Amino acid sequence: MNIIISGGSKGLGKDLVSKFLDQGYNVINLSRTYKNKLRNNLINYKIDLSSEKNTKKIIRKIKKKYSKINLIICCVGSGKSASLGKENKKSWDHSFSTNFFSATNLIESYLSIYNYERTKIILISSIAGAKIIDAPITYSVAKSALNFYGKMKSKYLAKNKINLNIISPGNILQKNNVWDKKLKRNNLSIKKYIKQNVPLNAFCNTNQIYDLCLYLLSESGDNITGSNFVIDGGQSL
Repeated sequence: MNIIISGGSKGLGKDLVSKFLDQGYNVINLSRTYKNKLRNNLINYKIDLSSEKNTKKIIRKIKKKYSKINLIICCVGSGKSASLGKENKKSWDHSFSTNFFSATNLIESYLSIYNYERTKIILISSIAGAKIIDAPITYSVAKSALNFYGKMKSKYLAKNKINLNIISPGNILQKNNVWDKKLKRNNLSIKKYIKQNVPLNAFCNTNQIYDLCLYLLSESGDNITGSNFVIDGGQSL
């Protein structure tokens, strides 16, 4: 099977790339930079997906090598932005380019170049797109727009037997990511925050997201589309 993962060079995307590669899938990683260990079933393309022109160019290259794409995971995202009340056009543009247009450009380019061939698509969003939490407003609004796009697009694509679903993680804990660094700096304070805000008192981990991606890719996910799967330990309740 052939899988496209955007943003697969760091964070959640990098872990997903590694896990799919370990299971023998062919993975095409689309990201601005890449430091992934070279493997036989991995192809890296350096690209800024916020550019529609460049995205279509890369998808045309991919089609020459792979006539069939089984799964697309849109994983580009960044919560870095100006604090509340200090946002400006530059911060809004950055958040939407990274968290919204990087996904819509990839999906629309795939649809036009692969002529709406059947596949499965997963948008990686965030609970910040549906609930007011301690996240920049630009990031939250961009993820909210991505959620609504996913809902509307999934209904339209159903006639082509294309499944589009959303995964909204909460606080993801990975080695050397933001939460890991916060824990190392102030373990007691962060654990207290999680206990007070997350009913299950637990971080989200990449295995949980990967397992859900596998389920949606499998035959068991053939009758699921337009759903937003939340993995946050109950934080958004």
